[in-house]
Amino acid sequence: MLQLVRGARSSILIDSFLLNDGPRSREILDALAAKAKAGVAVHIIGDGASRYVREPEAFELLDSRGVATAEFNPVKGWRLFIPSHILERDHRKFWIIDGRTVFLGGANLSDSSLVDAAQGGNRDLMVRVESPAAARYLTESFARTWEESVAEVPFRFIPSPPTDWEPGGVEFCFYNQENVRGRASPTKAMFDGLFAAARESVWLIEPYTFTNAEILDQIRGMTQRGVEVNLVLSTQARAPRFRYASYYGIRDLIKAGARVWVYDSEVSPLHYKCALVDDRIAFVGSANLNHRSYHLSRELSVVFDDPASVGEVKKVVESVKEGCREVDLREARRYRSVPFATWWLIMQTAG
Repeated sequence: MLQLVRGARSSILIDSFLLNDGPRSREILDALAAKAKAGVAVHIIGDGASRYVREPEAFELLDSRGVATAEFNPVKGWRLFIPSHILERDHRKFWIIDGRTVFLGGANLSDSSLVDAAQGGNRDLMVRVESPAAARYLTESFARTWEESVAEVPFRFIPSPPTDWEPGGVEFCFYNQENVRGRASPTKAMFDGLFAAARESVWLIEPYTFTNAEILDQIRGMTQRGVEVNLVLSTQARAPRFRYASYYGIRDLIKAGARVWVYDSEVSPLHYKCALVDDRIAFVGSANLNHRSYHLSRELSVVFDDPASVGEVKKVVESVKEGCREVDLREARRYRSVPFATWWLIMQTAG
């Protein structure tokens, strides 16, 4: 992130679910403020949920230093009386630099994502794509979100396409779930496509997996075709409710034919959202395997089959597998108690 900020020449657009001020994130916030002071067009969107986590939010700090910010869907005022507004969150994490570089995945502009994993920070994953076409597409989405959000200044900035660009031959398919009130879910369509393409094996690193009939049907459909489905959860989480809700569904996943693993770390929560299909297709993004990511939150993910890029995701999966242990049905039954069931039910919409 610091490298992207320092290298920016004309514009920096950031949409981050969490926008917080901590010892590590302050270094990036300072760099962003310095760029804004130097004349770079800096615009940052943070979700209203940023005000309700352990780290202080950063809206006022950035505003005071001349950085244009917008708060998506604040949890106050008339929104408190409309459930659809309370539930809809912008869970995307993406950066657009100089109208050509796109940086997206699961990492927030927050200390939980930026502290080194060895010191208790999340294990997070981002993808960097050099593409004016992708940058323009996401800039238009960014502008629409800005207009829907609470901001002191309007968004008028649309970058000019670079003149020195020579397009390459690698394709990346973006799944931008911007309209959660639409009937079709791009996130579900993405997972449906990945699962339909599977022939031999799937590795899903999705620690916030909250099972339901829809997801279990997708898993069962693969295993019945003979696909080995591996799903990785985490022993660590930022709050116990995430672990409770995820672990409650392990028994159902095993009964659907999946193998369930837990990344057994003493300090570092696993926060990756990625998949590897037959070692030939991969996805990286913000989307979790749960009802909220399918139908309630704005999400952004990218799917690709470029061998070199898929190879990088395979390295990530292999590194996670080294710290995993498999959960059997006997252990899974221990998680079918009232506390686990209660949080599983709550997190269907709240998580």
